[in-house]
Amino acid sequence: MFDKTKPKSAEYTVAPQGAEPSGTDRRRSVLHDGITIQGEWTSGGIVEFGGTFTGDLQVDTLVIAKTGKITGNVTARIVTIEGTLDGTISADAVIIKTASRVHADIVTKDLAVEMGSTMTGDVKCTGTTTK
Repeated sequence: MFDKTKPKSAEYTVAPQGAEPSGTDRRRSVLHDGITIQGEWTSGGIVEFGGTFTGDLQVDTLVIAKTGKITGNVTARIVTIEGTLDGTISADAVIIKTASRVHADIVTKDLAVEMGSTMTGDVKCTGTTTK
């Protein structure tokens, strides 16, 4: 009686939490736990990662979820870490959330580290943009 098949292609638009409305659409890639990627990833949008990634990331905005683990070099405008990162970070802003684990050399304009996180490595806060 009712067609229960899902459409073959569907488009979803999801705005990041706290994002300011803008005149342009921002692409968002969400990769959940259980996904493993090795290599390079480049994106002009928002990448939310909950799996395991080994390699270099160059994105506009990176969110490493609680289940996310990245080993490699990250270049971004904004990096928010809730999971684990081992490598380097070059970003305008880095936010290290409670319970995250970061072993990285960081070059950034702005850095926020919440209590309860673990962080080792060299940090250089430039006060100017890195891109």
